[in-house]
Amino acid sequence: MIAPMWAKERRALVAVAQGRAPAHRYVRGGLLLNVYTGELYPANVAIMGERIAYVGLREDMVGPRTEVIEATGRTLVPGYIEPHTHPWNLCTPAGLARHILPLGTTAIFADNLLLYLLAGLRGFERAVAALSRGPLRFYWMVRPHGQSRTAGEDARFPLKALARMVDNPRVAAVGEVTRWTDLLAGRPGLFERLALGPARGKRIEGHTAGANAERVAALAAAGLSSDHEPITGQEALDRARQGIAVMLRHSSLRPDLRGLLEPFVKSGSLGRLMLTTDGSTPAFTMEQGHVDGLVRLAMEEGVPPVDAYRMATLNPATYYGKDADLGGIAPGRFADILLLSDLTEPRPRAVIARGRLAARDGRLLARIAEPAWDRVFTSAAARLGRRWRIAPEDLALPAGPLPVIRLVSTVITALEERAAAPGDLHVALLDRLGRWITTTALAGFCADLDGLAATLSTDYQIIAVGRSPEAMARAVNRLLALRGGVVLVDGERVTFELALPVAGLMSTRPLPELAAKEREFKALLAARGYPFHDPIFTLYFMVADFLPAVRLSSHGVWDVKRGRLLRPSRRLRPAP
Repeated sequence: MIAPMWAKERRALVAVAQGRAPAHRYVRGGLLLNVYTGELYPANVAIMGERIAYVGLREDMVGPRTEVIEATGRTLVPGYIEPHTHPWNLCTPAGLARHILPLGTTAIFADNLLLYLLAGLRGFERAVAALSRGPLRFYWMVRPHGQSRTAGEDARFPLKALARMVDNPRVAAVGEVTRWTDLLAGRPGLFERLALGPARGKRIEGHTAGANAERVAALAAAGLSSDHEPITGQEALDRARQGIAVMLRHSSLRPDLRGLLEPFVKSGSLGRLMLTTDGSTPAFTMEQGHVDGLVRLAMEEGVPPVDAYRMATLNPATYYGKDADLGGIAPGRFADILLLSDLTEPRPRAVIARGRLAARDGRLLARIAEPAWDRVFTSAAARLGRRWRIAPEDLALPAGPLPVIRLVSTVITALEERAAAPGDLHVALLDRLGRWITTTALAGFCADLDGLAATLSTDYQIIAVGRSPEAMARAVNRLLALRGGVVLVDGERVTFELALPVAGLMSTRPLPELAAKEREFKALLAARGYPFHDPIFTLYFMVADFLPAVRLSSHGVWDVKRGRLLRPSRRLRPAP
């Protein structure tokens, strides 16, 4: 069925290109940036359906019903591509799309972990189908494992289900692979999962945080084809030298782009680099923009404009093998086109997506519908649908020695094996269904925090933190009533709450509203002594067992470096 449809579409494009049939839309009078040749010259663009039929100066394909989009005084560049993102940071993927499409991002390559773990195979497929109908193009990466080691993980990531997802035409890669140490250890199960990508002509997304140059060489041999984790220019260069395609990150967690660019700008070797926001928070996106902001930063750091725009268009399209469809303004490609004031200003004045005018002067014109999330997230765990409550005594800590987690940066921890001391907080990871709990002490988070609970963790369970088990229990129980989100309690009073009713992690509210709530939450925690820059990612990564040094998990408190269990989880018998 695909071949006849393709042939029919191509015949129609040829007819328009030859002036034998009218175009649906015609962009007239612009100056075109050709990312293939690096040239800038006057050109018009004829569009048939979702694709470009013709680029040139002829106008014989303009018919009486052709919609003409005037581009005089504008520079035409391809729509921006986000090559690596997690599109559920407080906002739904559709809500994110509504905000970033007017900023020029017309395609993203997104992590599927939340959808798969909380919605299952069918829920993932429903969400993919629903989001694929919108004007912003969603492509996906399929995770081969979780962010935290859990009981029965192999059964949750069976090869059959992974293969079916990788076969989906909207899936472009397997990854990201956070457990790179398992590759170095030669563990066959992970290699078997990763093989699903190359067997289908798809990439393997790496995540090599902390790997030195020698280990990076072995990881390239293991099949990792990209990495977005370098935090210094030297680390980025080490990966590029091994043939790994480098995605330079500038995000709310790691705003590193300026330093990452330095060795490449100095050498003039910019050919394969890409730019990524890596799933930034709403407030950061409001302040910095999306891919448009990355292009601006790159040019400020000395990247020639043509190269800066290639990093956000042709390079990611080529890396994913999608350059026949994406990344340039040329016949046969998708008609995703930005109209800029000039190359010095990457925020577009108008956006054409899927061949139609989708935004103008920052205002969204296209309709982006929310998927029917109640049909995607159907389980009790995903909906936090089981009624249960926790008591303060469930959060109490013993008097003896504990594996105390000390926060030394936003996401990095250190292990201190000692008794809890004044100023330490209680911290707990709770199962969404109330079946188990992991507890220990936490140092370096906040000095004056009574109780905080959130469904913000990358294994999608509940995190509770505070100095008062009573306030913590109150926060958890309020969180359960909200069906997910963030709750802050002072004494007996709820001081702050943010409901995230979509799977306990997302809201359908507009991104600017969520950005305002995020700023409020951060200010409240800063006033209580939080010393770092992003408490949301601190909560997210409290369970991330690929980061040093100690993490919470469903098994218990986990020593990442030594691979040992320090304090086991226990069965929870919550009150109904």
